[in-house]
Amino acid sequence: MKKLFLIAMMIVVFAFPVVAKGQTLNVVYIDVQKVMIESERGKEAKATLSQEAERLKKNLEGKQSELQKMKDAIEKQGATITPEARAEKEKQYQSKVKDYQRIVSDSQTELQQKDMEFTQKILKDIEGVVKSLGEKEKYTLILEKTQSGILFASPSIDITSKVISLVNEAAKRNQPTKK
Repeated sequence: MKKLFLIAMMIVVFAFPVVAKGQTLNVVYIDVQKVMIESERGKEAKATLSQEAERLKKNLEGKQSELQKMKDAIEKQGATITPEARAEKEKQYQSKVKDYQRIVSDSQTELQQKDMEFTQKILKDIEGVVKSLGEKEKYTLILEKTQSGILFASPSIDITSKVISLVNEAAKRNQPTKK
């Protein structure tokens, strides 16, 4: 509730001086999450992360299979080997389990880090497009739909699709030519 009140106060503080000067108040909003999902850069980032996740998953499945074989061998040989040899094999197995857990943790951290990097790059692109669009179209205020607490806004002031198009155009301009 405080957030909504704060936003309302910011609009009043910033909008009334503009209206008082005789200018019209031109407020629009965008859905940044939708831009990130539907833009070409967002789709590329999602595809890249999915490929990376699949690669890591295959690697982990191989390690998991190796652990299962090792465990089965210990259980199968359990009665036929000396207690000392069994203890040594179990120690090796536990060491491999710890390595596997570390690899799982490292893989998750790696994916999260790559996701953050992609997100930051896309947000920077979106920010540049929105700023340029705001200056070009002379918008007084551009709000972000999900973070600003907008409970209702007319779809006529939603410029999300325009921002998606501009982000895609900017990505195409900045894309290096493939040889």
